[in-house]
Amino acid sequence: MTSMIATLEIVRFVAAIALCTALFALAVYGLYRNIKETAETAIREELEQAIKEASKPVVKVEIQTKGKW
Repeated sequence: MTSMIATLEIVRFVAAIALCTALFALAVYGLYRNIKETAETAIREELEQAIKEASKPVVKVEIQTKGKW
């Protein structure tokens, strides 16, 4: 009976470690996903801004003067 209780305690301990490992992995994955989404959003906004800037017409005005005023 004592060996069975010891075995159950070991199983319970291993299950607790597995649960903690799974929770840690879930937390790391959540942080990774959050960072990835933030980076994707920033890149998308920068690309949209670059496209807007590139689509603006460029007007170059030069004034030539003749003689003195």
